[in-house]
Amino acid sequence: MGNETRERIIEAAFRLAAEKPWADITLPAIAEVAGLSLAELAQHVSGKPDILDAFARFMDARLLASLKDDPVEGDAHDRLFDIMLRRFELLAPYKAAIANIAKVPADGPVEWLALLASALVTQNWMLAAADIRLSGAKGNIAKLGLTKIQSDTLRVWLKDDDSGLARTMAALDRKLRDGEALMKRLETPIALCSGLARVFRSLREERTSSKTQAHDRAD
Repeated sequence: MGNETRERIIEAAFRLAAEKPWADITLPAIAEVAGLSLAELAQHVSGKPDILDAFARFMDARLLASLKDDPVEGDAHDRLFDIMLRRFELLAPYKAAIANIAKVPADGPVEWLALLASALVTQNWMLAAADIRLSGAKGNIAKLGLTKIQSDTLRVWLKDDDSGLARTMAALDRKLRDGEALMKRLETPIALCSGLARVFRSLREERTSSKTQAHDRAD
C-alpha cells in the first residue's frame, strides 16, 4: 500500500507540474489530486523535494527492471550511453512536467543539496546498470560528472521534438566522450591524492596508537 500511495502522489504532483510552474504547486493541491488528506500525504513524503526524490527512485527501479529483458552490451561507453538514453526514453510521458520543474526545481540551498544527493544516487545506479565499477575519489568524481552530463543533456532533450531523439543522442555521446577524456587526464592527480590520503591516515593511526600505548604504560 505504501508504494502504491507514493506512486499516486508522484502522479498527482507531475500532473499538476505539467500544467503550472513547480513553485506554484502546493502540498495541499498535491494531496487533493492524489485523493489524500494533508495528514495522509505527510505520512508518505516530507515535502516537494521528497516527491522529486521518490520520482527519481521510481525511474531508477523502472530502468533497472528493463535490463532483465533488454540488457546493455558493448564497451563501457556504449553501455553507459544506452543506459542514460533509456532513462530519457522512460521520462517521455513526464516531459511537460519535467520542463516546468527544471525551470526552478528547488527553493533554497537545503532543497538544492537534497536534489544533488538524489541525483548522485541515480548516477550510482546508472554506473551499476552499465556494469562500471568505480570507487573512492574516482567514483565520486564520476558520479558528479555524470550528474552534470545528465543535467546538460536534459536541456537538449526538453527541446528535442524528434521521435528518434537525434539531438539528444548526439549531445549525450559528445558529453560522455568529453567526460571520459577528462577522467583520463585526472587519473594521475586522483591517484596522487588518494595515495597522500592513505599516508596521512596511516600516520594519524600510528600517532593515535603511540599515544594509547604511552598512556597504558603510564598507568
